[in-house]
Amino acid sequence: MIKMRKTVCLLIAAILMCGAVAVSCKGKKNVEIKPVKGVLENPIGSLKAPEIVEATINRHVLDSCYESILKDTVSNVSVWSLIRGVGDQSTEGFGLVVVNKGYATAFPDFRHGNNPSARYDSVSGDLWLTGGVMEGTGVLVERPCLLRFREKGNAYLAAAIDPYEMQQALCKELSYSVDGENITLYNGDKELVTVTNTIKDMGDFYDDVVWIGEQLTYDVSGENIYVHVVPGVNFVTGKVLHYDDMPTISALVTLNNGGGFTLSDVKVEN
Repeated sequence: MIKMRKTVCLLIAAILMCGAVAVSCKGKKNVEIKPVKGVLENPIGSLKAPEIVEATINRHVLDSCYESILKDTVSNVSVWSLIRGVGDQSTEGFGLVVVNKGYATAFPDFRHGNNPSARYDSVSGDLWLTGGVMEGTGVLVERPCLLRFREKGNAYLAAAIDPYEMQQALCKELSYSVDGENITLYNGDKELVTVTNTIKDMGDFYDDVVWIGEQLTYDVSGENIYVHVVPGVNFVTGKVLHYDDMPTISALVTLNNGGGFTLSDVKVEN
């Protein structure tokens, strides 16, 4: 009798264990992995500066209207952003002058925004620039540009990455799943990070929870170029993206010889 009871107990335990495994496996199967959505609906394209920008640049004087964002004294290369027009008029974040060995090239329609950055590679002759093309509360979208110099010294635009094109490339790289208040981000089959939502006053998650496109920035300070993206969370209340709990994700950007670019080394920034 005791032996029979033990056998029955073992059988029940085995059934319960199988049931637990089945629930666990079922739970995993029920977690839907979805691609992130993009906020930007179209390419930013060419931008046009206000008339005061060209009028100020055409004075050919690098005075207090400008701010230096790069001075490479060894290579004799400098970059100047226009911060105000003559008469203290607003330039709306437009206007750039690049000086190479005394030869100045103006880019009036380059929008540098509030915090542009630049790096010159004296070996390759590449000059990388980033500027904010969209800025506002919770929004910072940059466009990286590659300038090169012709033989006589003037600069020209060799390549640029439109924010929309970068957004679409990142949408192919990033996906997510939702389990209760936990949001897990993926790059392909690789799990990047799981975060827990702490926002309680915006209602439930929207059907499409994770979006990108409002926060796209670049790091051009080193030998390689990296894009940084912060995904936002969408709720049923307000339809405004929230970033409080979300990480910064970076990816290595490599320009292709025939145009375009590729992304690799996708990871979460510490």
